This record gives sequence, structure tokens and C-alpha cells, in this order.
Amino acid sequence: MIGIDIASVARIEKSIKNDAFISRVFTQKEQAYCNGRQRPAESYAGIFCAKEAAAKAIKRGFTGGLKPIDIEVDHDDNGVPLLVFYGNAGQVFSKFDADVSISHDGDYAVAAVMLRLKN
Repeated sequence: MIGIDIASVARIEKSIKNDAFISRVFTQKEQAYCNGRQRPAESYAGIFCAKEAAAKAIKRGFTGGLKPIDIEVDHDDNGVPLLVFYGNAGQVFSKFDADVSISHDGDYAVAAVMLRLKN
């Protein structure tokens, strides 16, 4: 199953000025990562897209108790993004292996998530 999302960096840059939005969507670890980047809004936009793409991949979006804060985008030692699931998302995604790809260029960020049933 595949999900994809695209977002305007300018829209996310405006949204992250709202503390309620930040705390509802991004984990502390994600906030630290983004705020440490040269262009924080691009990183926030990419991570936002990854969360949306994951929700789209399971064909339900953020409904039924699934929240963006329960999907975390972490990075391995090489900077490769990976998804970590908590709370209700942990249950929903437990039967899947998930891969994520994030990119941004200028005004837009995009992410794709591929889910595969675990063996």
C-alpha cells in the first residue's frame, strides 16, 4: 500500500508559528530535529507530509483515534528517515513494515510511504 502527500513550505511555515499546531502534530524529537536544521520550515513540511502519507497509505487518514503526533519521523545515522509509531498508530501499523521517502525543493515538500505486510 502506498500513500503520498505534498505541502506548501510557506503554509507549514505559517502553521508552525502556532504552538497548538506544533504540539498536536510534531513530537519533541521532531521539533528538535527541525529546529536544528538550516531551513526548519522545509523539514517540518517534509515530516508533515510523511505523516499524512502514512495515514493515506492505510486508506483512513487521521480518523478513528489516529493522530499525527502518534507517527514519528526519526532518522538513522546516515540521515535516512524512518517511521516510528506510538499509541493507536502503533496498533494500526503493527502488521506493516513501513518505508518513507521525503524530499523538498523550493516551495514544496513531498513524501511517499510504502507499507508491506510483515511476514
